[in-house]
Amino acid sequence: MDNPNGSDFAQSNARYWDQLAGDYQRATTISVKDFHYGPLLPGDADLGLLPKPLTGKRCLELGCGAAQNSIYLAKNGAEAVAVDISASQLTHARKLVEGHGVSVDLRLADMEALDPSWGTFDLIHSAYGVPFAADPAALIQKCADGLRPGGTLLISMGHPVYAGEWLELDENEQGIFLNSYFHPTPDVREAPETDAAAVSVRAYPVAETVMWVLRSGLTLRALHEPKALPVHDMSREERRKRVPYYSADWAEQVFELQKFPIVFILKAEKHD
Repeated sequence: MDNPNGSDFAQSNARYWDQLAGDYQRATTISVKDFHYGPLLPGDADLGLLPKPLTGKRCLELGCGAAQNSIYLAKNGAEAVAVDISASQLTHARKLVEGHGVSVDLRLADMEALDPSWGTFDLIHSAYGVPFAADPAALIQKCADGLRPGGTLLISMGHPVYAGEWLELDENEQGIFLNSYFHPTPDVREAPETDAAAVSVRAYPVAETVMWVLRSGLTLRALHEPKALPVHDMSREERRKRVPYYSADWAEQVFELQKFPIVFILKAEKHD
């Protein structure tokens, strides 16, 4: 098992998620029957972005949390490697992996430490992990270097539009105020137990992130700005089937997420 990177930025991420992990995993329902991209969003059963077939593909998940996406891949025949900087998150991941009877190589590591010693992969994926990197552009380049020929990078990033503040001026006028699309206000998060464990996550313009991908030598195959599913109109059974990432807190924001995207999803491939 690798050791986390010793940078102050990485250690702040580790402290934050170590303190938050228990509450986060209890409050959030993340399916292992579908591959998720973000809260209340359609999964891969609807979006169809994963490479197929998955059988035999070596896959790396960055910022895996409890590794639900890696468990899904393993259930479908992939060789799954999952990395997270939080030991507490990986404790939850081990329980899930054991409970589902699959094999996932769980590693305690800073995702930005990705280097040739980890080997090469057919798929590198991350659901909102890359925005927690100190240098996401450099991380995307490392991902490109770590892909095998024909391999796929599949990541969801924080959408800059959603970095604004939701305003309700009156019954008929609601929307987001964004002070700058090009330099949106960072999302500063604090763990509930102490303000000493805090992280700052910022969104980047869509075109800027696309350029990071293209400069890494990858070919862009898809760009999605998914709309939240109407969870308020769904039965519990339908919600469980179609919404792989759900929590009651996010459900309270469904009307906002149906007007403005919370993430954008990039799929890119490495030339054979």
